[in-house]
Amino acid sequence: MLKKRMPIHIEPVHERALVTEFISVILALLAAFIVAGLLIDLAGANPLQALYLLAQGGFGGKRQLLETLLRSAPLLLTGLATVIAFRGQIWSIGQEGQLFAGAMASYWAYTLMGESIPRLPTLIIIIFAGFTGGALLSLIAGLMKAYFNVDVIISTVLLNYIVNNIVLMLLYSHKYWMDPIQFYPRTPTIPDHASFPILFEGYRIHLGVVIALVSAIAIYLILEHTPLGYDIRAIGSNPVAARFQGLNINRILIITMVISGGLSGLAGSGEVFGVHHKLQMEISPGYGYTGIIVGMLAELNPLVTILTAFFFGGLINGSLKMVTSIGVPTALIYAIQAIILIFILAARVFTKFKISFRKNYHVP
Repeated sequence: MLKKRMPIHIEPVHERALVTEFISVILALLAAFIVAGLLIDLAGANPLQALYLLAQGGFGGKRQLLETLLRSAPLLLTGLATVIAFRGQIWSIGQEGQLFAGAMASYWAYTLMGESIPRLPTLIIIIFAGFTGGALLSLIAGLMKAYFNVDVIISTVLLNYIVNNIVLMLLYSHKYWMDPIQFYPRTPTIPDHASFPILFEGYRIHLGVVIALVSAIAIYLILEHTPLGYDIRAIGSNPVAARFQGLNINRILIITMVISGGLSGLAGSGEVFGVHHKLQMEISPGYGYTGIIVGMLAELNPLVTILTAFFFGGLINGSLKMVTSIGVPTALIYAIQAIILIFILAARVFTKFKISFRKNYHVP
């Protein structure tokens, strides 16, 4: 029996030109904004005005750029958490819960210390506690996968809900952390003694932004220039071969999950002690979930994640101006983010394959 031949031939492209990748991303963004404009028009707003406000609010001046940088810090950390986990084919979706776990742990450490400890040790303990809180929550999922083969996606998603409800319990009770003079679920305001220092007078850029940028460099060095990074990449490319090479898969999985969770935990402590100066549910409008998009769009490259985090930070800042100025529905902002993700991922797929038509093909 003769095998049917298709009129087109598809083959993978092993080496892609940088110019081709750049052009594909630009075209994908243009297509995404055209579709977004159509949705904005359906919502009853002027698409050109809305997209102008989106760009102006995120990148329209020095203050807007610094606010975008501020917004990008938690996205960068949760994006890096995605990068290191996904590079090892560990499909963790727990960045949002780990962010809140880090926020809780750092705030708890602050309440234990009080104001008697000097500021520098206080900040070090807060940062360490934030990393530890996120790492411990991620460790639970890692242990469940390593020793009980529980799917990481399921365990991390469920842990997100558990942590979310623990935070609500603590914030809705005057017995625990709720501000005694407030009727809203939030803690008392954190004093300057324990707050992250501001880097530029008159702006909100704080120590957490530096931590995020340093973390990106550190994760790049770990993945590309250390034995641990080699092991993570080996497991990610071929786990069966890595096991036959004698790698301890469970040990590497657990270490990777601890680092990933700790990065998300740092995002939580940064938002509590650098931006909001109190623990409340509003510290994250979904930074953990958006961080997954940020890491994926960067093709799991830690340094490129800096750019994608900044881009999405600008989208978040610009969307606030767009919503308040012309009344575009807030839900549409998340739709625009999803549209951008779909188009860029599609562009990446197309650049990975070469499509050609067969010569001398005749329709049977």
